[in-house]
Amino acid sequence: MSLTATYRSVDHDQRPRRDLRLVPILLAAYVAAFVGNGFTSQVALLLWVACAAVGASLLLRSSGPARPATRTDPTPTRTRTRRRTLAAACFVAAGAGTAATTRTIATHTGPLPRLAAAHAQATVEAVVTDDPHIATSLHGPFAVVPLRIERVNEFGTRLPATALASDPGAWQFLPSTRLRITGRLRPAPDDTPDAATLSVHRPPEVLAGPNALQRLAGKLRQALRDACAHLPADPRGLVPGLVIGDVSQEPPSLAIAFRDTGLTHLTAVSGENLVFVLTAAMPVARFAGVRGRFLTLTGLAVVIGFTVLARPEPSMVRASVMAVLGLLLAAVGRQARGLPLLCAGGTLLLLFDPWLARSYGFALSLCATAGLFILAPGWQQALTDRGVPHRIAESLACTAAAETFCLPILVSFTAAVTPLSLPANLLAEFCVGPATVLGAVALLSASVWLPLGTAVAWLAQWPTDGIVAVARYGSRLPGATVGWPDGLPGALGLMAVYALVFLITAATAKRKEEIS
Repeated sequence: MSLTATYRSVDHDQRPRRDLRLVPILLAAYVAAFVGNGFTSQVALLLWVACAAVGASLLLRSSGPARPATRTDPTPTRTRTRRRTLAAACFVAAGAGTAATTRTIATHTGPLPRLAAAHAQATVEAVVTDDPHIATSLHGPFAVVPLRIERVNEFGTRLPATALASDPGAWQFLPSTRLRITGRLRPAPDDTPDAATLSVHRPPEVLAGPNALQRLAGKLRQALRDACAHLPADPRGLVPGLVIGDVSQEPPSLAIAFRDTGLTHLTAVSGENLVFVLTAAMPVARFAGVRGRFLTLTGLAVVIGFTVLARPEPSMVRASVMAVLGLLLAAVGRQARGLPLLCAGGTLLLLFDPWLARSYGFALSLCATAGLFILAPGWQQALTDRGVPHRIAESLACTAAAETFCLPILVSFTAAVTPLSLPANLLAEFCVGPATVLGAVALLSASVWLPLGTAVAWLAQWPTDGIVAVARYGSRLPGATVGWPDGLPGALGLMAVYALVFLITAATAKRKEEIS
């Protein structure tokens, strides 16, 4: 769905001074997890011990007697609050850094990494952790299968790995399937969380099938693919992508067109889709008489179920954790505000899985959501004050805010900016809602009776064709993408442009005030 769904899902802080106390805590967790993922020595753990010691010192200083604050001099209270915030940031940094460092040490030591370094032949017992997908090389197609290896030869372990299998047709397994695999271990690339890569040339032995939840999710995903099977190539690949993030059938040329017009986020399942599901499910639960804590439990079940259905990609997990925190706050009568909710959810995820700090998807998800909560409200109000219709102002503000926060990261690995992102998103906005709703109805209908699901998918094709037209025609226009330096220099250069625009805008506004 569109970015505006996430924007509308939370209350926006309209106070003159925003509550930013959780921002340094999230930044501390992110930096510590990012740095910790590069340490492979236990000596590095002393750094995180020192960080915790600094936090304890700040906490002790903030808990001692202090001069009482007055209405004219609130400094003592502010100083104590800042010390406690910094202490919390130090403790969180110590936790995230320790988790990241111990994870990195585990993936570089032990039986599995040693056998991988020796390129040894091994038999492993592993659990499939995500849907296999097919890639191609000079030698033909092969299956890429994410795994969690729990036994290698006679050694027990529990480390992530990836199997590269030469027979893709024999590797179509659902997550949670348990396999015994024989192949050759190799070191994993440095830019992955894996402890090893397993090259396989024979079919695996299935030790246990997927669990009931994964079987249900697999049937629903397949039902939607079957319902869309008779559609033309573009809507056949896009409808499942809009609803559950399944881009396995999306044509490569359409993916390129989406990238060039800034529409890739439409098929990255995250908060927008989860908001839609909760918005549809919770009124049904209330109508059925569910109240109180059981209504909260219903919401939690919906979040977990949809996360399994759409697969726990970084953006989806971020949205799910925020949704869970929002439901828990609502259950105790507290109001969920966007930015604190984002910081709390991001911090918890980095403590649980510190490798997310090295994930582009997670970084883009955090930045896009932060842009919606920080910049979009003010920009929407400014556009509305200038006579722009509310719906258009909201769409423009959300797209521009998310793009502003994400662009420094995007240019670092795409080496391009997309000037057509704003108009493309504005035009696609009117088609995304109907296409997503009809696609969700097609999924549910096809799981009950395939002909009905096929008919609804045919209806979903028409708004989907509108999105495709925006992407394909937009990508052909001159200037659809503009080259930009990649890597850190490109990101810093773009941020320098941001600073220049900000200074010019501030100077212009000040001059207008002086004239008036």
